[in-house]
Amino acid sequence: MPFKAIYNEKELLGQVAQGSRGAFGELYKFYFPYVQRYVALFESAEISMDELTQDVFVRIWEKREKLSQVDAFRGYLFLVTRNVVFNYLRALKVLRLRQLSGNGEDVDGVPGGNDPEGELLFKQYYNIAMEAIEKLPAGRRKILKMSLEQGLSLDEIATGLNITRSGVKKQLYAATSFVRQYLQENGEMSLLLFVFLSLFEG
Repeated sequence: MPFKAIYNEKELLGQVAQGSRGAFGELYKFYFPYVQRYVALFESAEISMDELTQDVFVRIWEKREKLSQVDAFRGYLFLVTRNVVFNYLRALKVLRLRQLSGNGEDVDGVPGGNDPEGELLFKQYYNIAMEAIEKLPAGRRKILKMSLEQGLSLDEIATGLNITRSGVKKQLYAATSFVRQYLQENGEMSLLLFVFLSLFEG
């Protein structure tokens, strides 16, 4: 399921930032399946998937004032989801280690508030993706950055560059395919890689 932005996203984000529950409901309904897709890569239990997905939107609502400053909701949504999933996995690890200890006490070696391994992997993937992007032809690279960094639609990119929509689509598909292939060839295989790759779907 390719990631698609809701047509009036920027307007809705501004309304949510001002506390509109109706606008938040629209975002929730539209983006729920995308968030659940990320979550499902880590957790297959339907109940946990729903709870984690709900938690993502709770976090977004709690920090809604920031949404008016978000240029690319796609990336913001991914980062919130990633953090929620990492927190869940850390909690599971703590619970399982405590169960193994048999006394319910804290166990040495359990990660604390941060996940250094996960953060390191994410930074590695990001750097690899940036390497791949820099290897793209200039025009193709510009189109990909307009899509990823500015969150622009095909029509908006076409208008901005004065080229056809089909031309933008073709170049964007080629760019994202190259980056995904480069990541797969140069990134350490993990569940996080599959989530990261979803950012580069055409």
